[in-house]
Amino acid sequence: MGTLILSFPPPRNWQDFEQLTKDVAKYRLAGDFENHGRQGQAQDGVDVYGWDKDDVNSGLQCKHKGHTPTTARKIVTTITTATIDAEILLADNFTPKLDRFIIATTTFRDVDIQTHINTLNDSRKGKGLPKIEIWFWEAFEEGINKHSELAYFYYEEILKQFKQYDKDIHILSLLKHSLSRPAFNTTFNAENNCDDFLKAISDTQRAFSTGKLYDRDGNLLTSSYAAKTLSEQQDRNEIVIIESLLQKIRVFTTDNFKNGNIEQRT
Repeated sequence: MGTLILSFPPPRNWQDFEQLTKDVAKYRLAGDFENHGRQGQAQDGVDVYGWDKDDVNSGLQCKHKGHTPTTARKIVTTITTATIDAEILLADNFTPKLDRFIIATTTFRDVDIQTHINTLNDSRKGKGLPKIEIWFWEAFEEGINKHSELAYFYYEEILKQFKQYDKDIHILSLLKHSLSRPAFNTTFNAENNCDDFLKAISDTQRAFSTGKLYDRDGNLLTSSYAAKTLSEQQDRNEIVIIESLLQKIRVFTTDNFKNGNIEQRT
C-alpha cells in the first residue's frame, strides 16, 4: 500500500461492520475469532468471540452508529455510558466466562467514554470480572492501514482513488483470506462436520480459480481476479501447486468419508 496513511469511512451497515470487527480482531489480538450466533438469536452481549495467542478469550460487541448522508466522517449519534454499562452487564454473565470484553464502535474517540472505561476497570479489579476495552473507529483505521489485506478486502475503491492499488497484492490478499478459515487452522480430528470441511475446501478452490470469495451460506464476501492472472510466473507456478494440494485434500477426504474411514461426529 505504500507509506500513505489513508482515512476510511465506517461500513454503511452493521453486518459489514461486524465482519470487519471479526477480521480486525484476528490481527489486533493475533488469534482466531468467529461470529457468535446468528441474526435473531440471543447473543448475550457478544457478536464476535474467540481466543488470542495467549489463550485469553474475548467477547466483542459491535456498535454501528449512524452518519450524516453528506459525509461518512461526521457522527450523528455517539455511544453513551448507559449503553456501555448495559452491554457490560450482559457480558459479565456470558458463558463461558470472558477474560476480556471489547466494545467496538464506529464512533470516534471520546475522552469522557475513555475515562468511564478506565474508572470501571479500576472498580472491577480483583472481582473476577472481564477487563473492558473500547475500540473507536480510529483503532479500525489503524488496523486497516497496517494490514493491507483488510484494505483490499473492504476498501478497494479507496485504494484505487489514492493510487495505492496493486492488482497482485489484491489477488494475494483474497487468497490469504480464503486460506484463513477454520478448515485450515483447526486440526482435522477436531473438525465437527465433514460436509462443512469439504464446503470450505470447495469455496477456497473457487476463490483461487475465479477470484470470488463466498461465505458458507453462499454469499459473496469480496472479489478480485483469478489467481492465474498474477503477473509473476513463479507466483503462478506456486498457485498451481496449491490448487493441486487442495484437490488432493478434497478427494482424500471425500473417498475416506464414503469408505467409513472418517466418521462424522454427532
